[in-house]
Amino acid sequence: MTRPPAPLLQIQDLHVHFPVGSQFLARNKRLLRAVSGVNLHLQKGECLSIVGESGCGKSTTALAVMGLQEPTSGDILFEGKSIIGANAPSRMDRARIAQMVFQDPYASLNPRQTVRGSLAAPLRLHGTTAKSEVDDRIEDILKKVDLRPEFAERYPHEFSGGQRQRIGIARALILNPRILMLDEPVSALDVSVRAQIINLLLDLQEELSLSFVMISHDLGVVEHMSDRVAVMYFGQIVELGRWDAIFSNPTHPYTRKLISTIPDPDTVLHPDKRANLNTAPNPPAGYRFHPDDISRPDVYSAPAPSDLIEVGPGHFVRCGRAGPAEFS
Repeated sequence: MTRPPAPLLQIQDLHVHFPVGSQFLARNKRLLRAVSGVNLHLQKGECLSIVGESGCGKSTTALAVMGLQEPTSGDILFEGKSIIGANAPSRMDRARIAQMVFQDPYASLNPRQTVRGSLAAPLRLHGTTAKSEVDDRIEDILKKVDLRPEFAERYPHEFSGGQRQRIGIARALILNPRILMLDEPVSALDVSVRAQIINLLLDLQEELSLSFVMISHDLGVVEHMSDRVAVMYFGQIVELGRWDAIFSNPTHPYTRKLISTIPDPDTVLHPDKRANLNTAPNPPAGYRFHPDDISRPDVYSAPAPSDLIEVGPGHFVRCGRAGPAEFS
């Protein structure tokens, strides 16, 4: 039996806690548990999407991978080696592991720098100082994102939103990272250009052998780009699997709630076909979410022990003492 390849990136039992309230009075000390025991892996050439509502811990997980948020506990491994703690690589080395494409392409660019300045700065910081080499690298990366080389002399305000996002992608790729963190990469763009940026990212993924971790609220984009999807709810992964399993057979109640938000013209014309998510009378033990209970989990206390169980090939759902039969 052939073993699957070793993951490019592994997140092991990741916890990120933030102190809230007064730190001087012991009775007021509380911890906001933004991420609680997250375990994920990313294969080479894969797009893993993390979805969930605002505040569920998606971006905090991404920032921990980027080295911009110190984990409270747990480990993050790249090619089997830890990249946090005492043995963590330098910031320079880490920049070649992963780079981020931000949601707002205008806010993420320095309005006082030309495109050339934004692209040349990381190259010079990493030791590429010869002008001819810098110019060649900038010209090459602009062509890869379908921009003309002469655009390098312009400023961000001279571009459309879609062009600015292409510049942001070029800046993320200029150091040849192995992983791109895509933080809502098309949500700030017009609908007419979203498909162009999505197709560009998919072409670059294939051409440059990139791996993506995508944070998104747009489930249509997630469905189009992802190999696997992790559904996150209040700091925990509640469902994980291939995109087709998640979208065709959402098993956790929270996942079903998310899928139901995807616009469907058929349910507008025929309301009786709309999924009724409030009919499950006895949810499996261990769920932190149930449609009949709109109260939210307490993010200041440790979550109840629960596990991801396999309900299909590569399809995992979080529950406590429930078995696969209880998910029918």
